[in-house]
Amino acid sequence: MNAPSTIDLARLSAMDRAHAALVLKGVRDAMLSGERPRVLPRPVIGDSWGRMILRGVDPDRDVRSRLLSEEELEERRRASPLREILPVLRDALVSVADAAQHIVVVSDADGRVLWREGSAAVLRKADSLGFEPGADWSEEVVGTNGIGTPLVVRRPVQVFSAEHFVQTHHSWTCAGAPVTDPRDGRLLGVVDVSGPLRTIHPATLALVDSVAKLGEARLRDRHVTALDRLRAVAAPVLARLDGR
Repeated sequence: MNAPSTIDLARLSAMDRAHAALVLKGVRDAMLSGERPRVLPRPVIGDSWGRMILRGVDPDRDVRSRLLSEEELEERRRASPLREILPVLRDALVSVADAAQHIVVVSDADGRVLWREGSAAVLRKADSLGFEPGADWSEEVVGTNGIGTPLVVRRPVQVFSAEHFVQTHHSWTCAGAPVTDPRDGRLLGVVDVSGPLRTIHPATLALVDSVAKLGEARLRDRHVTALDRLRAVAAPVLARLDGR
């Protein structure tokens, strides 16, 4: 018997969206029931599903976290280094996402949604999924998704339809890339582009990853500029000390 092949996201993107979603649902259902699937999930998705099963996440139940209060949300926004690069993220993604019926979402390193922008209709759809400012979209709360999964694997991930572990998210597609602090590699959060499943495109992930890297470069530039200013201020002080 031939070994099952692995799903190719590019081929899925070329299919009729409803058919592609049906194929993925069959893969997910087989994996959850312990059957041998004819097609395997992509490794990043299969690994995430395995984590969800071990954690006891219910694939058929929409579990939502307590939303942050307005005060808690504003406190996290103020504390987030990603606030400094929001203009970069907006300029690079929002107009493109809006035209493609997507939204742009930025989370912190805990998976809490800090900012959202984009199509009003898609924002309303996101609200119905609990994908709103202050919500926790970490894997352990909502399963495999374009924010929580990149936070775990620390690399860009695209999640389409039934690749989401929780069934209520199967009408959704998302692509997220982690943003790290260029000084120490610390995880700062995720930039994500999400929308209805009909809007999937294989190039979305590359775009989001490029913008995340652009944001990291801007953070690096700001750090270098701050160091240069510090050196400029400190230089005359150090010179006077040397001359004592």
